Amino acid sequence: MNTVKIIHTADLHLGSARTGVKNGKTEIENTFFKIINLCKTESIDFLLIAGDLFDSPYQENAENIIAAMAQIPETTIAIAPGNHDPACPGSVYLRYKFPDNVVIFQGFGEHIDFPEKNVRLYGGGFTDRYEKLSLMRSFNTTSSVLINICVLHADLVPESSASDYNPITASQIEACGFDYLALGHIHKRSDIKKSGKTYFSYPGCPDGMGFDELGSHGIYIGEVGTDICRLEYREISSRQYVIDDVKITNCTNSFDAADRILKHIKDNYGEEFNRNLYRIRLCGELPVDTVVDSSQVQVLLAESLNYIRLDDLTETDISDISKIAAEASLRGIFAQKMLAKINSVEPDMQETYRNALKIGLRAFNKGVKLDDN
Repeated sequence: MNTVKIIHTADLHLGSARTGVKNGKTEIENTFFKIINLCKTESIDFLLIAGDLFDSPYQENAENIIAAMAQIPETTIAIAPGNHDPACPGSVYLRYKFPDNVVIFQGFGEHIDFPEKNVRLYGGGFTDRYEKLSLMRSFNTTSSVLINICVLHADLVPESSASDYNPITASQIEACGFDYLALGHIHKRSDIKKSGKTYFSYPGCPDGMGFDELGSHGIYIGEVGTDICRLEYREISSRQYVIDDVKITNCTNSFDAADRILKHIKDNYGEEFNRNLYRIRLCGELPVDTVVDSSQVQVLLAESLNYIRLDDLTETDISDISKIAAEASLRGIFAQKMLAKINSVEPDMQETYRNALKIGLRAFNKGVKLDDN
């Protein structure tokens, strides 16, 4: 067998919550079940889970996860416990009985040979919250006749740098001699890279947990062999977290703004746009007397979107400030005094006072939040 088919995943954090999703724990489980189903339909030889399968080592109610693993007996599932789910006393890995097709690596480097698949499988696992010494230091010499694959939860750091999370370096990867090194710990996907003869990557988490994990998420799937790596990224995330800017210049009220935002989302995020979770930053300049209430806009959009949060970054258009300064009102007096101040300060300070004028006019109109300035 020149190559084997693998799926490389990591950092599912089963049992954790998701920002803005009431049934987030179930969705993450369903993503894992998608991966299991892919192993069936794609005849996968090895499912490599590079740590943090569970969000806690003391995960309860793991029966459905373990039962799903038993549904793919032809696929070897290799788990390298991570810093969130170390194989410590009382952990899920020691309390539950896993199916025969599951290999759970613990402690220092271990390997198991699968001669029928022409593979030597290496791995190491966290046994505590922290692993300050590199687990790669203990791997034995690789096989000269088998495909050498390793699964590891690790922090790739610069040479001579420290980490609490199994630090490994580029020089260690170059010297290891593995054909493929399946890494976990970093939630953002990396490209497939090569150091020496070793291909390696982080697949990222297969489902984002919040607005610090934006966009598409998935797995690596394909073939690896001796000096061969034909893996492709495949999206499997249940929904995406999106941060985007929408300019609402010329909108005259909250209804106009809601329509513009919804059109922008429909135009940019496909037919299933309403599954995503959005954080929209409202931008642009609005006339001083135009009121766009972000709270009202959010309510209007809630009928069409699963989750939306609005950050109002709009500014007040002061191009017609002379009319406001002519008003016989408190707002007019404020505008007069601010214009006089702008005209009296040095040029490098004028922008600061213009911003103060905009914020002040905004306060007259609809109030100001503490972080607006």
